[in-house]
Amino acid sequence: MRHRVSVLLETLDLFDPELSNLPLHGANLATVEMLRRIAVHERIEALEVFLPPAAMVRVDQLSNVAQSVLPLSLRGQGRLSFYPTHAIPDVWADARERILFCLDPEWMARERYLRDRFAIAPTPISCDSHGFGHHRLWNPLARYASAPPVAFDSTVSLSVAARGALQRMFSEFLNGGAAAPCRLDLIPHGINIDLFHPHDQAGKDDARRMLRLPLAKSITLFLGRVTAHGKADLLPLVRAFAAASSDDDLLVIAGEEHPFGYGAKLREFGQSLGLGERIIIHPRVPPAFRSLYFAASDVFVFPGDTIQETLGNTVMEAMATGLPCIISDWDGMRDMVIDGETGYKVPTYWMPGLDQMDAISPATALSLEFLLVAQRVWVDTTQLTKALTALLRSPETRAAMGAAGRARAECEFSWNIALERWVSLWDELAEGAALETEGERAARRSDIDRLGQPTPYDKIFAHYATAVIDDQLNSVRLSAYGHTVASRTSQLELYEETLPLTEARIFDALLDTLSQIGSDWMRIGEALERAAAVSQRPTDKVRFHLSLLLKRDVLQLRRNE
Repeated sequence: MRHRVSVLLETLDLFDPELSNLPLHGANLATVEMLRRIAVHERIEALEVFLPPAAMVRVDQLSNVAQSVLPLSLRGQGRLSFYPTHAIPDVWADARERILFCLDPEWMARERYLRDRFAIAPTPISCDSHGFGHHRLWNPLARYASAPPVAFDSTVSLSVAARGALQRMFSEFLNGGAAAPCRLDLIPHGINIDLFHPHDQAGKDDARRMLRLPLAKSITLFLGRVTAHGKADLLPLVRAFAAASSDDDLLVIAGEEHPFGYGAKLREFGQSLGLGERIIIHPRVPPAFRSLYFAASDVFVFPGDTIQETLGNTVMEAMATGLPCIISDWDGMRDMVIDGETGYKVPTYWMPGLDQMDAISPATALSLEFLLVAQRVWVDTTQLTKALTALLRSPETRAAMGAAGRARAECEFSWNIALERWVSLWDELAEGAALETEGERAARRSDIDRLGQPTPYDKIFAHYATAVIDDQLNSVRLSAYGHTVASRTSQLELYEETLPLTEARIFDALLDTLSQIGSDWMRIGEALERAAAVSQRPTDKVRFHLSLLLKRDVLQLRRNE
């Protein structure tokens, strides 16, 4: 079975491996990699990308993305197509089966609404998830939680613990004990095991020279966003490293810092503990340099403690490079590392009963919310120190654990394996969607407006105007300027953002219809009906084009006598 996949994106930058205009973090990196791999996978018939209209006018960028994603052998086959979001009803009207791929649970209510309202053929929804726990997620998830369950939709978690959290969100928090409105599946993100691979001593030395790191010392690496707000409190790590290390050991903390100055705080703290020059902070690491940092290192450490951190892509990348990993026994990281075999898990402890902190969460900013919740999590620094000591003192243990980690990464965490799991899931969902009965379909589509909350602009705002245009009470005719536009001697000026929503044949049908009556008036209802018949397009679309012609003074308006 081959699949046609639709996805809604806010920006084309989600195809950029360097994340030039996006925050540099694992979720964005994983999304970029997955989209690019979906587009070329042998089991994918086509990837349909729906974008804001403003993105559709950037033709050069659309072309560059297509060329960077597709090899020559796949170009020109409709394998990767871009549409304005407003084209969803038209594209899905082809009655072809497809998968709707959602990038985050925050958008599941929206995607469920769009599917239930516009998709004609069976269209399962599969949602990738990254992190949970921020207060702004609850309202859209609550709408989704109250929708009729659909057995062929799925929300995919990255870890066993994250799936358990999602189950609790639905059953104990959002939906009053009811079951989740979809399947809850488990698929970790993948990594490029060809890019991240073990290096011999010469390769390690080359990487250190490129990063200007000393050749003679052992290097313990933390790589990721350098922030206690959404990843890990690194102050305990600095203390543990100071206790475990000798003069031959170096701690490198690399990644984009947040907030600015956190790196300096870590360096100052390390120096107060006597580390001096043995703590190095690199506050900005381009994506292309990530593999160099792993290649240059001997040990990887990630004491994650925030609810935002559900997997830890860099842990998998370190394992693939052949590094032993010291991680906190926390969420998805515990799924990756086998304690005593590929590294060490450091016990973590949760402080319960902070009810006032919970109660103030609706008034707490996103990054602050993650930071404050992390303050109730303790990563056992005594055990962290012991794990660091064990690996820093034994090159043999490092080598054995690193080799075991590489083998595990090859078997469990490559992108090829991750994509095969996704495609297999899509097979199951598509089979289930094809079996849906008319009664089940009607139940699924019930109350879709409450689910999607489309804005009824006419009901809410039409009274702002002097009057509401009426198809029978109002007539239109070409203005003097309109006759020049109709004769193609003047150009119609439109905003770029509206261009992807317009069709030349509809403008032509309206202009030609009104040209035929010269300076006479035509009821709006008649003009709409005639232009819709000529252009073979829905009246609703013709109405939008007529509105644009009025807006640009191509048409004059009057009330019928």
